[in-house]
Amino acid sequence: MNLEELLNSVLDPETSSSVVELGFIRKVEEAGKKITITLSPPTFWCSPTFLYMILEDLRGKLLSKYEEVRIEIVGHHDSERLTKCINLGLKFEECYKDEGVNGNYEDLKSYFYEKLNRGIRPKRRLDYTTSLSLNLNGELCKLLSIERIKREGGE
Repeated sequence: MNLEELLNSVLDPETSSSVVELGFIRKVEEAGKKITITLSPPTFWCSPTFLYMILEDLRGKLLSKYEEVRIEIVGHHDSERLTKCINLGLKFEECYKDEGVNGNYEDLKSYFYEKLNRGIRPKRRLDYTTSLSLNLNGELCKLLSIERIKREGGE
């Protein structure tokens, strides 16, 4: 898998869209077996939970191809903390240990990756409300990303 394919395979769990398509990837610096990726979410207040899912996926895939990986997060209210934690290889719960996550991150992550694998087709009646909410949040995230790309002179 080349770098372009690798980056396109990293999906935003809320939208099921590639982080490349959404304009999250701001800069790529590649030198032999070393790579630095600068990533910016669509909003300053993007959920650290979902952003961390993206970062873990990105880091894991990059480490399969590169010996040294650095990910820098910009344009987020918690950029410094997220950058530090992901580059230290910390789990979300370790990064946000004082935030009262209480192990729910892995359950949430499993739910979203299951959603990605099966599409947004609810299994139970109760899931319909959750799916509607996820669709609305995902579409809003996409719209914000598209508007930012346009504003910055992109497509």
